[in-house]
Formats: sequence, C-alpha cells, structure tokens
Amino acid sequence: MKPEEQAEIKIWDWLNKRSDKIKEIYFNRKNKINAPIFQTKGNNKKPDFILLIDNGCNGEYAAVEVKPIGRSRTIYDAGKIIDYYKNYINGKTKYYINKKEIKINHFAIATDNSEEGFLFKKQYEDKVKENKGYLVRLGLLPKYEHIGTMRFLRKLWSDFDRERKLLNITKTKSPSLGILMSNPQIDNKPHLLTVIYVDWLNKKPGWGQRFIKL
Repeated sequence: MKPEEQAEIKIWDWLNKRSDKIKEIYFNRKNKINAPIFQTKGNNKKPDFILLIDNGCNGEYAAVEVKPIGRSRTIYDAGKIIDYYKNYINGKTKYYINKKEIKINHFAIATDNSEEGFLFKKQYEDKVKENKGYLVRLGLLPKYEHIGTMRFLRKLWSDFDRERKLLNITKTKSPSLGILMSNPQIDNKPHLLTVIYVDWLNKKPGWGQRFIKL
C-alpha cells in the first residue's frame, strides 16, 4: 500500500472513531475500504477527501488534502490546497456527491500525524507553544501548538491572505482554510484550525482564526 493510502486510511479511521459531527467521508477514487466517492467537473485537480459535517442545519462539507509524513517537502506541497480553493471560488472546479452539486465550506490539510496534534515528523515538532488563555477560551486557537506545524500554518495563511486580496475574496460565503488536527495534550478529537470569514459578531466583518471541534 502506498504511503498516501496508508495516511488516508489512518485519518479515515481516526475521524470515524473520534468525531461527533462527521457523518460521512468521501474519497476521490475507488479505495480499499469501499468508502463512498465524490466527483468533480471542470478542472479535475482535487483533494483526497470530502467530509460531511453535521452543523445542526443542512450540513457542511470540508475538502481535505491528505499527505504522508515521510518527507517534509511532501507536506509543504500540500500548499496547493490554495489552488483548489481558487479553482472552486472561480467556478473552475465543481464538486458532486451522488450526482448532486455540493457547496464546500472548508478547505484543509491533514497528515497521518494529525491525530497527534501536528503535521510533520515528531523530530520537527520538538517544541510546543502554549497560547494565551483568552484566545483559547474564545475558540480562536488550541491551547498548545507544535512549532513546526504552527510555522507551516502561518505561512499558509499568509499566502492565502495575499491570494484573497488579489481575488477580492471577502464574501460571507467564502470557505475557510486551515488544517485538520487534534487538540494536543487535551484530547484527540478532530478539530479544524482555520481562518474563516466572520460576520456573525457585533463588530466589523472580517477574516479571523477559529478552532472548531468536529
């Protein structure tokens, strides 16, 4: 089995066992565990998973790019999630499940170490940053972040910020962008650490960080 297939199955198993809100996981191709499949039309460069998330209403969908941890450069290559995002926003790629077009609410990156709370090999994650209490209480950040993953994610968000300004992506319905991880040293339930357009608070709408339990 290829490393990416191993990573996919490990993440699939973690999400199925530990998530309270993920109701289905769709692969981008036929797979060894006979999980259901999603389709695309247009530009067919696409992520590995679509997650159906129960948000208490009609459900949300997250597109997830999965990478194995063998080489760091492979994980950095997952930055192409921004290209998938742009293709979706520009209407160049459309996503379908059971021949019905779906709306993508989140784009995210995961590796077979997401369950541990970080993306890279452990030797690159030897330090842990403790975030300030009020940010954690507000659900903006996890209490702990591993340094390698934190730097990778902030670079991803910086690149995304430039792309948003070029594309004028400031709309309420624009998807979020982030990573899939556990809540390190707290529990191993899946979370999205993401930047999302916030317009439901009593202040000027804008993009902000959120740590969302799945």
